[in-house]
Amino acid sequence: MKNKSIYIFYFIALVFLQVSCSEDFLELEPKTGQVEANYYQTEQQAFLAVTAVYDAYSVQNWQFVPTMSDIFSDDAFCGGSNVNDMSQWHEMEMFNMTTENNAAADLWNRCYSGIYRANLYLEKQEGVQWETDGLKDRLQAEALFLRAYFYWDLVRHYGYAPLITEVLPSVEDYKSIAQSTPDELFTQIATDLLQAVPALPVNVAATEKGRITKGAAQALIARIYLYHEGFAKPVVGVTNWSNGSTTIDKNYAQAALEEVIASNAYSLVPDYNDLWDWENQNNEESILEIQYSDKANSGDWGGWNINGNFSSVWYSVRNPVGDNGSVFPGWSFAVPTWSLANEFEAGDPRKDVTIYNAEERLNDYTRAFMNTGFFNRKYMALNAYIGSGGDPNHNFPRNFVDIRYADVLLMAAELFLDDNPEKALGYLNQVRTRSLGEGAALTTVTLDDIYHERRVEFGGEGLRKWDLLRRGNDFAASKINASFNVPEDVPNQSHFTPRTFKADTWGMFPIPAREIRNTNEGVLTQFVPAYK
Repeated sequence: MKNKSIYIFYFIALVFLQVSCSEDFLELEPKTGQVEANYYQTEQQAFLAVTAVYDAYSVQNWQFVPTMSDIFSDDAFCGGSNVNDMSQWHEMEMFNMTTENNAAADLWNRCYSGIYRANLYLEKQEGVQWETDGLKDRLQAEALFLRAYFYWDLVRHYGYAPLITEVLPSVEDYKSIAQSTPDELFTQIATDLLQAVPALPVNVAATEKGRITKGAAQALIARIYLYHEGFAKPVVGVTNWSNGSTTIDKNYAQAALEEVIASNAYSLVPDYNDLWDWENQNNEESILEIQYSDKANSGDWGGWNINGNFSSVWYSVRNPVGDNGSVFPGWSFAVPTWSLANEFEAGDPRKDVTIYNAEERLNDYTRAFMNTGFFNRKYMALNAYIGSGGDPNHNFPRNFVDIRYADVLLMAAELFLDDNPEKALGYLNQVRTRSLGEGAALTTVTLDDIYHERRVEFGGEGLRKWDLLRRGNDFAASKINASFNVPEDVPNQSHFTPRTFKADTWGMFPIPAREIRNTNEGVLTQFVPAYK
């Protein structure tokens, strides 16, 4: 793993080592030899500079938020070969994170690397010779969206972090920049997203799949609002979410989602199984999709040069035998819990799409640490899609769906539940009946109904942690603690030491000790109660 210090990312000149992802938008061969001094002059260079910001959004490097979020929640156990395998994730799962935790350091570094790339582009864009109408505004909006996303990851994982919106002159400047409050970070997120929305297109051409749209920005605003209102306000103590002139409240979030729905830019894929077909990526339901490719032929275990979906290997089965040789051998991390498996109603086809039951489908496999027999079928590695070169572990062309239309409908159902329950019911039933048929439509709807539907719809997609937290610490504690009540006939009972939810962590990470050491004394402080 590469654990560079935060200020080093700011000081190093930007070099475009990798820009390849799937579909024509990011289907570019890796470039080298470009440096800041001779860059930012043409539209193509501007395009590649923004692609470099996308690259920081997609990098996994042992800190992939969806994987860690599922392990934190009641949807997945950490797993692996033993308790010391990816110990940073096991520490997180058991609420034993320290300031030396590598996952916390890697996520911090990934966010600030992306922020630096966005800031550098936004500073340099004025020097580009613009020829295409609207291109400058669009690329700027994409950079702003991505910067907002990095700050969203920072505020929900650390609470308090430095707010940097420009390229500073020296390393010393970065080592001295003040730590910002959650309110200040949320304000910057709102500022960037609200500026981005009007400049983003509603639709993109087939050759541009993977680029950020207006709907992606509006859906992300709604997602952040739900966390802000449900958790950050009552637990962290933030105030109303605003950029200083526009307040993002329930009415704003409702209107944003209604606009996405009314745009007709997205729709539910009729068959839930087809959502996860490797040949059907960037489909009509996808709103924001992290692009991965085998183009780089990577063999770098450090993470930043991996352009394939590395997490596919994390999720996959150890030493699988059978199932026509379809399963690529993996490392059995983030294995689905019995709690998740039991959430599905009888006959719900989403269960078999979400959970790969190795006990039923394989002749044999290695039953490793915290084995449940279940694996994340949506993203596990398949032999049919091994990359064309490099280390096969690194080059799976499997995109990760960050936001999809079903989430827009269920967020809208939640936001309209009190104000317009009939509308909320209609939105929920669109998602529910897609998989269960019209006969399964509900006639009334409650918040518990919505949460059930969210869990079985989005299992294995990294959303459950945030859904639990925004219903409060008591709700999260009851679900997370109960997930370690394993069935009596499980042979590996000793693998499941009961865990106790610690509310004073706020579901967050400690600020990495190396960052505290590498900044000037007193600049970075632990504010989250568990880490003070």
